[in-house]
Amino acid sequence: MNNLQSTKKPLLSLCMIVKNESQNLPRCLASAKPYVDEIIVVDTGSEDNTPEIATQYGAKVGYFKWCDDFSAARNYALSLASGDWILVLDADEEMVVDSENFLEILKDPAKSIAYFLCLNNADKDSLTALQTLRLFRNLPDLRYVGRYHESIKYKSQEISDSLVSYMKDIKILHYGYVPELVQKKHINRNIPLLERARQEEGLNLMLLYCLAGMYAETQQAEKAQECYAEAFEQLLPYLMQGSPPENFGFIPSLIFTLGVRCLEKQDYETARLLCQQGLEWCPNYPPLNYLAGATLRVLGFPLGAIAYFEKCIQLGQEGNYYAGEPFEESYMTIYPACDLGGVCASIKQWQDACTAFELALIFDPNCTFAKSSLEKIKNSLA
Repeated sequence: MNNLQSTKKPLLSLCMIVKNESQNLPRCLASAKPYVDEIIVVDTGSEDNTPEIATQYGAKVGYFKWCDDFSAARNYALSLASGDWILVLDADEEMVVDSENFLEILKDPAKSIAYFLCLNNADKDSLTALQTLRLFRNLPDLRYVGRYHESIKYKSQEISDSLVSYMKDIKILHYGYVPELVQKKHINRNIPLLERARQEEGLNLMLLYCLAGMYAETQQAEKAQECYAEAFEQLLPYLMQGSPPENFGFIPSLIFTLGVRCLEKQDYETARLLCQQGLEWCPNYPPLNYLAGATLRVLGFPLGAIAYFEKCIQLGQEGNYYAGEPFEESYMTIYPACDLGGVCASIKQWQDACTAFELALIFDPNCTFAKSSLEKIKNSLA
């Protein structure tokens, strides 16, 4: 019986790339070990005892010389896996299993070749969850592409929607959003990596957006502005033609960020262009609806602003919002509720204003703006 078990092909292989993760790795491996048949940990140059920790959890440890290419390292890890399916985790993540039924699903030879998993942030629970493709069949045609922010492709192309499903039985909990650690990684690894790629071959729209955000997070405002301006120039032809970029996942977030910057500079024409096209491409992204409402409010169109703020709240209540990029949940709750109340008050729709501010206090009982505004309205009507 033992001989038969030892020759049985693994169902699920966990594949990871790591470096100096002695603090995080035990939590990650402990969470996954009961459910996977094989653990592959590829070390890219640790100076601590990361490889030894991986060995303690029964992992097969491989070594990969770092070459500023996340896809190359990930694909090497995939090449070492023997399971029918592959699960990809980072060391600062934890596997959360709601039901072991997922193992039976993986045994079923269905047409799906990959599954989206829900990723939540432990350190920033105010962010919405992200649907991320981390579970897929062990096929030679499924490989990572991209030096940074790598993504899994099928035969070097985006995976067809008909071949991908959503796995509700597994979630991922991410612990990586500690500001000091994030900034350290940006300064020591991510920014130099992307700047080298920028000089050697240029950066695509997504990587420019990433680099701009990194400069902003590390208080390098001028360099951030330069990258945002370059990203807008790359995006502009798509805006004018009306067709979104092929790699769409991050585009709503990029448009929102660019739109906010335009609004702050009082460039209302560009802000309206970004809102109009962004909402045509992704009408259920709450931050863009909120930005459209804020823009119309500034321009003196209160009824239009009201419609967008109400849409934000509706998307949150129905849960039918875009999950391709995480965003602050406040764009579906307290922000639009307060703005809705303010706009209604500005056109003397007092009852609607009170209702909006009362809703804001349901979302956040400590909101001083909603409290004071509601009190002023009630006192004036008394």
